[in-house]
Amino acid sequence: MYLFPENILNSSASPPAEKPDPRFLVNETLLEQGSGPVNEDMLATVNRLSIVCDGATTLYSAQRQSAAQPTSGGQKAAGITASVFSGDPERNLLDSARRANEFIREAMIDEGLDLLEREQLWSTSFAAVQVNEDSIAWCQTGDCMILLIHRDGGGQLLTELPGQDREVLKTWQQIGARSSGTIQQNLAAEIAAVRGKMNKEFGVLNGENEALEFVSSGTVEAGQISHVLLFSDGLFPPSTNPDNLFDAELFVQLYKSGGLKHIRNHVRSLQEDDPGCYRYPRFKMYDDISGVALKRLPD
Repeated sequence: MYLFPENILNSSASPPAEKPDPRFLVNETLLEQGSGPVNEDMLATVNRLSIVCDGATTLYSAQRQSAAQPTSGGQKAAGITASVFSGDPERNLLDSARRANEFIREAMIDEGLDLLEREQLWSTSFAAVQVNEDSIAWCQTGDCMILLIHRDGGGQLLTELPGQDREVLKTWQQIGARSSGTIQQNLAAEIAAVRGKMNKEFGVLNGENEALEFVSSGTVEAGQISHVLLFSDGLFPPSTNPDNLFDAELFVQLYKSGGLKHIRNHVRSLQEDDPGCYRYPRFKMYDDISGVALKRLPD
């Protein structure tokens, strides 16, 4: 399954023949645009490979608006990454991350961007898994998460949320209700300062060599795992506390009650009641969402 705009990728490439692993199958996917003009999330599932990507909106005027096909740098970075990983689902995940980072750099050069102007760089977070016979290989950077649900019902995050926006969101929570305009208008300088810390304090794929230092990867035994969930931060249940932006226990409870779509409905309902983004501090009313759920088949 490929879920990303065809203009981002080489549409002439044929996906590999499906050879699903007998132990885990894709149980559910979710891809939804938020309140922005472009969906910068992407996902792909091919054979034993699943990936979600969350492109970040650039801080300069890179958004190309046209009636036919608006695009953005974040969307392109996410699309390139999804394409590289899914184009060779048997490749080592770290190698795919390196290739994707290189391709993002080459695409920006072709576009004529000044790579020294870091606010122009196309960037994306991602989370990918590769299901093997008795293990699950994983790879991740940025705000996309991987969560395992064990047969005993417990949840385990394989990745940690970097939390680079914590202070900006705290400030917005304090001043938002008393301000006119959006968080981007009121805290533009603070947001730009955080973006300048890419691949210095938190990781994204953006063509820089330093990006690879922030890519995490590993392998876990699959025997006691019942579900594998990959998702972008748009699926995080809204939090009133910027110091604790993701509640793994609540996430597992919501998933068990109705899958990814149930989580989505919970998220959107809370966001709808907070249009100013003050109670649940965030950057826009509705964020883009991408998610993949893998389910273990009965033994």
